[in-house]
Amino acid sequence: MSYNSLIIEFLSEELPPINLENNIGLAFAEAIYQQLSGFLTSESTLEHFITPRRFGCIIKGIDYQQKSQMIARKGPAIAHALKEGIATPALLGFAKSCATTWENLEQRSDGYFYFNSMVAGKNLDMVIEDAITQALKKIHIAKAMRWGNFEHQFVRPLHNLVVMFNQQVIECNILGLQSNAVTSGHRFMAKQPIQLDHAESYLETMLQQGKVVANFARRRDLIQQQLTQQANQLGLKIQPIDGLLNEVTALVEWPEVLLGCFEERFLQVPQECLILSMAKNQKYFALLDQNNKLTNKFLFVSNLKSTNPQVIVEGNQKVLTARLADAEFFYQFDLRTPFNQFINKLTNVVYHNQLGTQAQRIKRLANIASQIAPLLGVDNQLAAHCATLLKADLVTEMVGEFPELQGVIGNYYALASGESPQVAQAIEQHYYPRFSGDNLPQTNLAVVMALSDKLEALVGMWGIGLIPSGDKDPYALRRAALGIIRILLTHKLDLTTLLNLTLNSFTEVNLAPATTSQVAQFIYQRLANYLTSVENYSAKVVSAVLSAPVLELTEIINIAEAFSNWVTHQANTNLFEANKRIENILKKNTHELDLSNGINPQLFNSYESELYTKAHQIDSGLAINDYLVALSTLAQPLTEFFANVMVMDENLVIRSNRLNLLAFLASKFNHYGKLAELA
Repeated sequence: MSYNSLIIEFLSEELPPINLENNIGLAFAEAIYQQLSGFLTSESTLEHFITPRRFGCIIKGIDYQQKSQMIARKGPAIAHALKEGIATPALLGFAKSCATTWENLEQRSDGYFYFNSMVAGKNLDMVIEDAITQALKKIHIAKAMRWGNFEHQFVRPLHNLVVMFNQQVIECNILGLQSNAVTSGHRFMAKQPIQLDHAESYLETMLQQGKVVANFARRRDLIQQQLTQQANQLGLKIQPIDGLLNEVTALVEWPEVLLGCFEERFLQVPQECLILSMAKNQKYFALLDQNNKLTNKFLFVSNLKSTNPQVIVEGNQKVLTARLADAEFFYQFDLRTPFNQFINKLTNVVYHNQLGTQAQRIKRLANIASQIAPLLGVDNQLAAHCATLLKADLVTEMVGEFPELQGVIGNYYALASGESPQVAQAIEQHYYPRFSGDNLPQTNLAVVMALSDKLEALVGMWGIGLIPSGDKDPYALRRAALGIIRILLTHKLDLTTLLNLTLNSFTEVNLAPATTSQVAQFIYQRLANYLTSVENYSAKVVSAVLSAPVLELTEIINIAEAFSNWVTHQANTNLFEANKRIENILKKNTHELDLSNGINPQLFNSYESELYTKAHQIDSGLAINDYLVALSTLAQPLTEFFANVMVMDENLVIRSNRLNLLAFLASKFNHYGKLAELA
């Protein structure tokens, strides 16, 4: 089935590749779709496209003319517009402005007069210029450019504009460009101008005549297929790098994957350095063997299909050799210095002007680590020694070139200087977890280092007022808090103890007095987010669990899991409501509550006695599942209690005794979580 189609294409200079599809392609297309909503039909579809040299969209199932619309113009209130059936000046004036009489106005049930008029729909060519202009404004541009003698601004200079409805050009002028039906294809493979015949056939015309795979997702899939195919033929696998595939897709219009290689001598350099150099500087895909060891082969994406691809391969190999030679030099230069001697250079590196140098920071880290170590069965002297080495790689040439390799380089250099594998591994893993879903530190020594680093950063930065706000978190304190949470969910350590010993390590810095309590609150807020968004517990369950008077982080997951299963039982609904009722009664009658007299069972009737007996069986030492089973036994006696017992009895002695009973019950309800949150 053929639909009416609209094509809009801008031809530009090379666009910035980072997040190209979302920042420009999708943003523009969705804005156009919204601007032209009045022309869309139930069959309308939107397809966006973007390459380094063009962006735009195709809308299929779009009308050339809007449907006529009934417009209702609101007038004065009926109560004030008519006085004893006679129109007031306000009503007469409104009717006159609508070119009608007041008798022809509609009186609606909302109490107002309305004038209804049919407005003819506009043609597409009447609105398209403004729609495109407004859509361009929706593209976020960090730094705009001007070109030629124009005052126009965009992320890159624009050279051509195509706007077509089916076979017809829609006349408009955008940023100095007059719309037409002619575009350009691939810069090297299709040098002749391309005359577009129909908006619907744009993508196929560009593919066949222009040698351009305009659709971003299709181009990315083609690259992925070629990469996988070549890697499989070699019996190797591609080292995944976040964002690399999208970035390469944004750099080419006609992808051709080629194989290159480099000298094996470079494999003596840590493979992380080589992989990062290839990806970051050259946009190459490193190839690993089945043991995850780097090979001297790599894949790269060319932007054209060449009759002599070996020339392209040799050129890329030559450029890569120079890059890897730099990495080799940095590595060999760094190895001339024993790893522990890099520590001396940290005295010249400022950590933060209010928190001192990196040298001062590692003293704090050593202090913190030596106190956490015994809690995890780690020798405190070993922990202090390891902590002094954590930041030594920051002043190496290799980390200066590749900051992303902090910790990784420290691991290699520590081993090369004779440090134990345990220490070297802890140096690398003290940054773990680096992102959501990342691995946790694998050894207790590494856990001590990771906690020390994150706690010091969180307490220190918070203590001098650098608190995250909105989407601003330049010191990654949210990530540090999440890392602490994930570690403490695994290891049995008390958060308050950790925060206090961290605060006490800032002997040379004055931190805000409420730092530890505020940081603890911040961590618990992140914990709530973690439990709902990552562990997928309901907000009610999370709120109940985090409201418990005694909160053991190591038991949180087990408690949340138990509550999640428990709340699904219909029989517990009455229990939640009863608990909430108890809280309300106690809250309203705090002035009459006198726990000093205790509870006198001699004053109980049968309903009170049964409830009291059942409640006594709920011991605070019960495991979570046994505790919840015991709580469930209170549902029936509580229902009968409230149905047959007047808590606020006229006899003050009985009333006080019953209030004390409710207070006793409330203490039983909230050991592992606040039940009122589940109601």
